[in-house]
Amino acid sequence: MQSDATWEPLSICAGGVSMLVGAAVMGLWLSEPAALAAQFPMMFVMQFNTSICFVLSGLSLALMHSAYSRWSALLSGVVVAFAVAILIQHFLKTDLGIDRLLITPFMQSGTAPAGRMAANTAFCLILINASILLTLRIGRNSHIRLLFAGLVFMIAASAQIGHLLNATTTQDWLPLSRMSAQTSISFMALSIGLIFSRPEDLGYQRTMMGAFLAAATYLLLVLLTYFEFMRQETLFTEELPASEAGNARSTLIAILLFSGIAYAFLILYALRTAQRQRAAARDLSESQMRFAAIIDTAVDGFITIDDQGKILSVNPACERIFGYKAAEMMSQNVKMLMPEPYRHEHDQYIRNYHRTSRPRIIGIGREVEGRRKDGSTFPLDLSVAKVNLGHQVLYSGIVRDISERKRHERQILEANAELEEFSYRTSHDLRSPIASSIGMIAIVQDMIEDGVSPKDLKPVLERIDKSFRKLDSLIQNIILLTRVKVLEETETPIAVAKVVNDTVERLRYIDTEQKTHIHIDVPSALTIHKKASRFQIIIDNLLSNALKYRDPGEDRPEVRILARKENGEFVLSVVDNGLGIQEQDEQQLFQMFRRFHPQQAYGSGLGLYILKKSAEHLGGSVSFHRRKKGSQFTVTLPDGSRK
Repeated sequence: MQSDATWEPLSICAGGVSMLVGAAVMGLWLSEPAALAAQFPMMFVMQFNTSICFVLSGLSLALMHSAYSRWSALLSGVVVAFAVAILIQHFLKTDLGIDRLLITPFMQSGTAPAGRMAANTAFCLILINASILLTLRIGRNSHIRLLFAGLVFMIAASAQIGHLLNATTTQDWLPLSRMSAQTSISFMALSIGLIFSRPEDLGYQRTMMGAFLAAATYLLLVLLTYFEFMRQETLFTEELPASEAGNARSTLIAILLFSGIAYAFLILYALRTAQRQRAAARDLSESQMRFAAIIDTAVDGFITIDDQGKILSVNPACERIFGYKAAEMMSQNVKMLMPEPYRHEHDQYIRNYHRTSRPRIIGIGREVEGRRKDGSTFPLDLSVAKVNLGHQVLYSGIVRDISERKRHERQILEANAELEEFSYRTSHDLRSPIASSIGMIAIVQDMIEDGVSPKDLKPVLERIDKSFRKLDSLIQNIILLTRVKVLEETETPIAVAKVVNDTVERLRYIDTEQKTHIHIDVPSALTIHKKASRFQIIIDNLLSNALKYRDPGEDRPEVRILARKENGEFVLSVVDNGLGIQEQDEQQLFQMFRRFHPQQAYGSGLGLYILKKSAEHLGGSVSFHRRKKGSQFTVTLPDGSRK
């Protein structure tokens, strides 16, 4: 989270202050400056073992959000164990020997045994380090952490206020807040680091927390002062006449109670406001979660960048579209997702927009090219919007991969072009035999009127028959082409060898002289699951072309049919030594109405086109290989056999 990265240095700084103060006091104790201690005894109120605990606590706080959090737990555990031992010494009035474990103090401050940490200091150290351990345990902020750290801050702040008002030297201030200035500064730093680091985990704002903490500290100070005043009431009344003492006491009590009540109301108001803000923050968080869920599940890619083009966020669709992981795109310039020349021009475009405010894409949207991780480019729709946050300007982009749409557009254009050509060629090819037949019929009528014998009419009638057969063949191919486009059927098991043999027998009529030698090399057990009608169309076209376009000058015309399965595919090849295809004609081989040997046999020019469309409909392809003599057509289909 961005907020985490912004406020984590607070823990490091707070821990650094504690370590710095602790290290300075450790240095004083180790150097044993007797003269300095005699002149400034307050500098040695913090004991040596206390300073060590502050160094360890500060280091633990600094490491709490780092990769070395295990060390943080170890350091805080050591401090808690030591502080508990100190409290045991105080409560049981015993000496466990830990006060002089690491150093023998060269002087004694106060009435406690030399080197002994104060009980309230040990108590506060336990609260601070318990907060750190709790955070490490649950992995986030908690109300208990805020409570512990807040209590330590109020105690330390009360002590520091006493020092600032010169109300105490070492031991004469409020009992709970009797600690040295060095100790209170260290505790204030540690507690601030815990209070103001990641409060958003609980839905709190730092400004409201600061105000609440100040009010609570003042209330605690008022209460402590009141109880201290009540404790010392006897001494107070002995120094003044009874009437004046009573008035003074009543006035002070009233002031303390009034200010305490006022601040209590302020604290309640702050709590109520914090609750409302937390509820609002929760509602905002829920709205953000809903919005994030919409963005994360969107089909289109969503990208946000800063005013320098650096990527701030991407959704999962961007990973799918561009092939990068989100971590690979974050903080990178968005031009990484662009091919040239867009990549080279992008930075200049941003500079020009900042200078002139004239957009080329922002607020408009356009079709551009994107670049995937593998270097491939693709068309995409890009819409960019400017988002002004007041303190920062962002740009949000919605990207959509339109490769599929472009493919469909190309298919539609190709289909329209084919339809136009089909309409033109069909009308021409249909009209030609009809017109020829009409003319021939008129000739026959004239011949009959002239008394021509039936024998002389035969050639003309044969030409009429041939024209109508051409017309019938064309109509059959048109019907077949329409059937290929609209036919829907389920896949069934197909015995390939049987289909091939049946087709060969059925098409034998094409080879009128029965000279062609047909070799079938298809395993009898070979079976595939395909749409039977479309597979039959493929077999019919391959074999009929091989038979129709045999070379009349070939002494031994041959057709070889091979079928097999290899590498998960069904491969069917038909090889012949017929007329073949010229090299310059290969590019037009599978186009509609392309005929290459019209003098050899009549055809509509739709056969190879229908063959190609049928193979593609079954998920496969057809290829042509020109041989030294003849042709080889190979149909490759995905293996549809079922295990």
